[in-house]
Amino acid sequence: MDTTLKRNSYYIDEINRLAKTDKDLLISMSEGIYHDQINEVVDEIVARQNVKIVLIAGPSSSGKTTTSNLVRKGLEREGIKSVTVSLDDFFLDRDKTPRLPNGSPDFENITALDIDYLNEFIDDLFSKNSAMMPIFDFITGSRKKDLVPLTIDDNTVVIIEGIHALNPTLITKHTEFMYKLYICVDSNFALRDGIIIPAQKLRMMRRLNRDFYTRGRTIEKTIETWNEVLDGENLYIKPFKSEADYAVDSTHMYEPLMYAKHLLPLLEQSEDSLVVTSLKEMLSHCEHLDRENLPENSLLHEFLD
Repeated sequence: MDTTLKRNSYYIDEINRLAKTDKDLLISMSEGIYHDQINEVVDEIVARQNVKIVLIAGPSSSGKTTTSNLVRKGLEREGIKSVTVSLDDFFLDRDKTPRLPNGSPDFENITALDIDYLNEFIDDLFSKNSAMMPIFDFITGSRKKDLVPLTIDDNTVVIIEGIHALNPTLITKHTEFMYKLYICVDSNFALRDGIIIPAQKLRMMRRLNRDFYTRGRTIEKTIETWNEVLDGENLYIKPFKSEADYAVDSTHMYEPLMYAKHLLPLLEQSEDSLVVTSLKEMLSHCEHLDRENLPENSLLHEFLD
C-alpha cells in the first residue's frame, strides 16, 4: 500500500481504505514512523557521549511533552539518567507578561520567560548538582511560593522542553554540551487532486481538541487567538529550526480520522465561520477512528484525552 503522496504528504483515500480493512496496521505504521525518529535521536545523543543538555523546541501542539518523555525513557534504556525541565515553569507572573498591541498577554514572546532565573537555575545544576525548580500555577497566573529542589549527578542529562528552547539568547552557557531537537507537524494530507489538510491546519485541530477537553476553552476562543499564536511562532520559534541537530515530524497518518470522530462534532456545534466551515470540509473526507484505539504511549494522547 502506498499512503505517501510525496515527502511529507499522505493520501487520505489510502488511509481511509486501510482504516476500514486493517486499522491496527494503519495505527502501528503511523506510530512506528514517529517512534523510529525518537529512537534515532536517542542513538545520536548516546553516540556523542558528551551531551549534558537536550533542548526540545517547536510550535504549539507539536507534541513536545510526549517527545521529551520518550527521549528520557530511551536514554534510560541506554543506562543514561535524565531529568526533564519545562520552560513553562519559568514564566513570569502574568502582570509582568509582555503585551500585544491589542493589550492581551503575549505568551509567545521569549521575554514572557524569566530568562535570568533560568540561567541561574542551570548554572546551579551544573556547578552544585542541585537547583531550586520553580512551579508555575496557570490558574493563578503566578509562580508558586514553594520551590522544588532538583538534584542531579555528573552523568545526568537535563532535558529542557519549551517553545523557545532553541533560541540562542535563552541559554547562553554550556552550549558545547547541547543537543538540539525541533519537533513540528510537518506533513500534509491530500486527495488525488490536491492537499486538503495542510500541516498547519492539522496542528490547529490538535489545539482545538486539546483546549476544549483539557483547558476549558471554547472552539471559538481558540480560533480567535490562533493567528496571534502563528505570528508569535514566526517571530520567536520557527527561525531557530535551523539550529536543530534533528527535526522530528510528529504527524501521525491516522490522526485526521481521530479528529473526524472527536473534533468534527464540536465544530458542528460551534458558531459558523470561514475557519469552522473549512475545517468541517477537510474532516468530511475522513473515516472515523475512536480514541479507544490509541496505543498507550501515543503522542496523540496529548490532544485526545
